[in-house]
Amino acid sequence: MLFCLWFMNITASGAYGAETSEKLDAQALIRQVETQYQGETSHTVMHMKVVTEAYSREMTLEGWSEGRDRFLAKILAPKKDEGTATLKIGDEMWNYLPKIDRLIKIPSSLMGDSWMGSHLTNDDLVKENKIDELYTFEIEKVEKPMATIICTPKPDAAVVWDKVVYRIDIDKKIPIDVTYFDESGKPVRTMTFDMVKQVSRRWVPMRMKVQPTEKPGEMTELTYENLEFDVKLPKDYFSIRSLRRP
Repeated sequence: MLFCLWFMNITASGAYGAETSEKLDAQALIRQVETQYQGETSHTVMHMKVVTEAYSREMTLEGWSEGRDRFLAKILAPKKDEGTATLKIGDEMWNYLPKIDRLIKIPSSLMGDSWMGSHLTNDDLVKENKIDELYTFEIEKVEKPMATIICTPKPDAAVVWDKVVYRIDIDKKIPIDVTYFDESGKPVRTMTFDMVKQVSRRWVPMRMKVQPTEKPGEMTELTYENLEFDVKLPKDYFSIRSLRRP
């Protein structure tokens, strides 16, 4: 999910917007948005700030990905959390706690739990960038350069959200914001994206903020300090052994 980049300047009338909607492939657009941060492989250093009612914390993480199914992230700072790591392979996920040298496989019952104490969940890392496979799509409206797309889960999809609404810049292929709704139809959280820049000939929002709807004073903010694509990685890089590597 979270490894997604994205989407140029004509004022459209209502009729023009409807015409453009018919030409847009919503599923392909969502897939492009959700996989834009990845490339064949990627490497990033990011700063994460988490603010809740109970605490505030900041950390620096280093991450690597290969396609949609492999992801490894390690905490670089603060010192007390250094080496704590998360590995995702397909739909499976592990956490490594270096202080006690403990490896934990995340069971399906804990996929909804917070990742690294943030407003992101384990499930976000495992399933979010596969939204194009798990949902159906309806283009609600197009007002150049923005398109609003409503995503509804397929009947057999094991997902958390009852509806997801994307607002996408269709020229740069980047998200403007994404709102997530629960089964009662209430908005639960919103992700907003900014600090857009060009990296390897693609547009990328370098900052993402997650804000829970009912707790407007809380938030998780991820800022990419460095991002590069198509880096060379060893064949066995995404493995349990890699979690313990310094």
